[in-house]
Amino acid sequence: MFDWTIVKVYYHISPEGAEHPMYEIPTTSFFDPAILQEALRISGETVQATSKALPASFIGTSICKVSIVQLLFVSMYNRLLDMYPDNINYQVEMHDDHAHLGYKIKELRSVAVPVEPEERKVFLLQHWEEYFTNFVTPAVELIAAAGDLKPDAIWQQFSGHLRMMQDFIADHMNMQQLTEQLLEDGKLLTEFLDPALFNRRRNPYYLQNPRYVENPYKPEEKWLMHSSCCKYDRRENGMKCYTCPRMTNEEREEQRCEILAIAAVH
Repeated sequence: MFDWTIVKVYYHISPEGAEHPMYEIPTTSFFDPAILQEALRISGETVQATSKALPASFIGTSICKVSIVQLLFVSMYNRLLDMYPDNINYQVEMHDDHAHLGYKIKELRSVAVPVEPEERKVFLLQHWEEYFTNFVTPAVELIAAAGDLKPDAIWQQFSGHLRMMQDFIADHMNMQQLTEQLLEDGKLLTEFLDPALFNRRRNPYYLQNPRYVENPYKPEEKWLMHSSCCKYDRRENGMKCYTCPRMTNEEREEQRCEILAIAAVH
């Protein structure tokens, strides 16, 4: 019933899971302090992290990606996937010089989502409120605390990840109906959820002023800047991402020149 292609490639989430996971735990283990520390240590070692901040950021935003996959399948198939922590396993898989963090869905279960707009809104809002109350918000707060981060360091990345997925569908899928439905269903996350659900003053999915930078490989294309720093520079010989909002114009231009120089050699 479901096409997992995009989700596997970009989010590393599927019923099959990673082909060769080097580490796997039930996602319920995020609520066990000892196992969570182990997950941070192992996940951090795969990216040569210099502190727990980087793996905490990555694991925290991986939960955001779980919610985004739920949203995508709601818009594509009018089906809501069971992605509660007792039905997904957190996985780490090495790929040459980098790691993929993802999830294996233990049992593929879903329920129909109403298509009538008002019924759909009531149904999905009830789901999101329950999902954040019982899973996402407490998990983000525990992961942030275990990584010596403020929860905002994780929450502030959510809006960028949502917008990135919506932009990708609009730009590459050539499916106008899906693009519009995804924006409409996405409004429930960005506009209708009480910030109190996240223990914040602002809804983390709402992105007020998305900013874009030139794609160094294709100047006619634009890349969305991250809504917040992902801490990727917190590793050995680390540097900020090209789309990091903390990067100055001078730093970005220097990195653009380096990217083009490497591309020219290859």
